[in-house]
Amino acid sequence: MAMTRQMSSVGATLANKPWPDEMEMIEPYVTGLLWFNKLPDQKATVEAFKKHLWHCHRFNSCIEGSKWVQRQTEMDVDYHFEQVELKDEKAVEEYAIKTQLTPLAEDHPRWKMFFLKTPAPNQCAVLAHLHHSLGDGLGLLFALSPLMGVEGGNPLSTVPLPSIVLPAYARKQKAANPQTPKKKGGWCSCCCSVFGAIRNFVRGFLVMLLSGQDSELALNEPLTKRASRLKFSGQRVLTRLPKVSLDLVKKARENHQCTLNDIVMAGLTGAIRRYCEECKDDRINNPRVECKSMVMLALPRDCPAEDPTVALQNKMLFSSVRLPVSERTRAERVKKMMAACDDLKSAAYMMGLTLFTKITSYAPRAFVNKAAGETWSKHTFLVTNVPATSVPMTWPAEGGEVLQGVTLVIANVMSQVSVLSYNGSLYASLVADPAVIQKAAAFGQLWQEEMEALADPSKNTEAAARSGDDSPSAALLRPGNVASTSGTVLPGYLKSESPRQ
Repeated sequence: MAMTRQMSSVGATLANKPWPDEMEMIEPYVTGLLWFNKLPDQKATVEAFKKHLWHCHRFNSCIEGSKWVQRQTEMDVDYHFEQVELKDEKAVEEYAIKTQLTPLAEDHPRWKMFFLKTPAPNQCAVLAHLHHSLGDGLGLLFALSPLMGVEGGNPLSTVPLPSIVLPAYARKQKAANPQTPKKKGGWCSCCCSVFGAIRNFVRGFLVMLLSGQDSELALNEPLTKRASRLKFSGQRVLTRLPKVSLDLVKKARENHQCTLNDIVMAGLTGAIRRYCEECKDDRINNPRVECKSMVMLALPRDCPAEDPTVALQNKMLFSSVRLPVSERTRAERVKKMMAACDDLKSAAYMMGLTLFTKITSYAPRAFVNKAAGETWSKHTFLVTNVPATSVPMTWPAEGGEVLQGVTLVIANVMSQVSVLSYNGSLYASLVADPAVIQKAAAFGQLWQEEMEALADPSKNTEAAARSGDDSPSAALLRPGNVASTSGTVLPGYLKSESPRQ
């Protein structure tokens, strides 16, 4: 008799049409490219999966309704591990986005690893394609950690995450500091703190309910398409944004006295503004312009050293963050972005957001799906920011190769920017409808220029807010220079609309 386990409410929702039918959304998959100079040994990878992952029901069971059902005792290696020969890296990107849009067979556990071989000097890649029901990004990072080989042997200890999120065995030991007496504030200070916490709690609880429609801009869908629920077009392209050094990000952080996430979001905001400027979209200068991003927040979870697959959960929250695209200077954009991101660091705000998420989880699923579709359709972007190891990684740990970089390939109903830090660099990708963001390569160049400018104090004034016409991004955005991207159209969809002018 097949072994069955009940899925969590979130996992069951992700596995069974989490969006209203009229949105025509694809199934949610977590897809990513692991880049190498030489492909890892496939046999060694298979053995690593058997040893560290196959015992977990999320990897050895099929999804049937709201249950995990183990139909196979032995891993079907030929199904789960496939080798494909491609001509170059562009073909790898095209294969990856096509795979992201394609669901896996229901009669097998919902994951596959594709070994994408290319001729030198191209980099080759391993493409991981896993149904989102298996777990979120943080859960997959923890569960796959036994496959990561790093100097010292403890990969998670090299991942730059807050101590509260890391497993106990991966936390750095802090030197004991002498206790300093706390200053007691007056009753006025205490009252302000209490009222401030209540205000933040209420704002966190209501943020998703009160989100309005984003303004119509050069890089989102017309309001008429977003009025109720945005329909997934079936057209998506993958663009690898230029790699950004974390040393550069450190300079930007020191320049503006803020966090890495603040700089990433400010860089994205600057790229959005400049893209609209180059497209002659004057609406970006309206101080009341609305442009928001959904932001995914992974929550702490158990991760025992003896079995990290316990961390495989979808334990996450989504919040709405306003992007200050109307601000003309980088300094002001960072300042406003810091204020917006401070909400996500407020315990009271997060408590309100968590309570709202828990309450909605008890509502009828049809209602939740409809509400989620309406809320997501109001946003221009979804942004994820995930850290990996801060040192070089061998994958798999035994018999593997040194990982050269990572590209997340995740499509959503709106444009998605996925950022991942690894070994001293930020690797970012954009997955968008080519009819919406027509010149994605130029957007990537703008992202790079903004990140570089944020690290340079001389480029944060209004006089330096825009680059000259001789900048690489300006050249890419001139008429006739359509960006080169890797894209695909989901079977069954037609390109019925011409790109917007």
